[in-house]
Amino acid sequence: RSNGTDWEWLGVGKSTWADKPATAPLGQIICITDIGENGSLWRGDGTKWVRLHSIKFYDLSAAVVLTGTTLGTTLATITIPAGLIGANGKVKFYPLWSNTNNANIKTLRVVLNGATTYTAVSSNSVHNSGLLILRNFNSETAQRMSSGMVAGLGSTTGSIAATTIDTTTPVTVTVTGQLSYSTDTMTLEGLFLEIS
Repeated sequence: RSNGTDWEWLGVGKSTWADKPATAPLGQIICITDIGENGSLWRGDGTKWVRLHSIKFYDLSAAVVLTGTTLGTTLATITIPAGLIGANGKVKFYPLWSNTNNANIKTLRVVLNGATTYTAVSSNSVHNSGLLILRNFNSETAQRMSSGMVAGLGSTTGSIAATTIDTTTPVTVTVTGQLSYSTDTMTLEGLFLEIS
């Protein structure tokens, strides 16, 4: 039985993502202590470790303000460890941003390993909330996602975006903002990443 603080009492091993056992015995459960809000549970399927639940991977801790430039500017950078997403995994990005309410264009982008995978353009609005779901399609090097929708849900005339990002290596997520007029302001109020 657990003493309330030690997973070892339950027969559940613990490890960091980088130091997890290379073998994943069928049915064995481990706690990965450095992935997720309070760690995450993984079960061996005989060949690899399989996530048992969705993981709150990243949550922006403070708002980031952009003003005074028209250059594309990095607002957040997150690294997803190699192999964490899995062949059929998904990464859900939930950005929340506010901006000057006028007709000028403000652009938010999500860039993965240097490739722009999401672009949301806004004007005449006070704030926006988006959803981007990156889906590995039975491969850790082939993805699909919707395009052309700020909200990330619904219908669009845009095509389904396809990328070939190798998620067996670390994936760098960069969120950028760009203003058409430097006197405007764009603020990344929140950014949440979930891996399932």
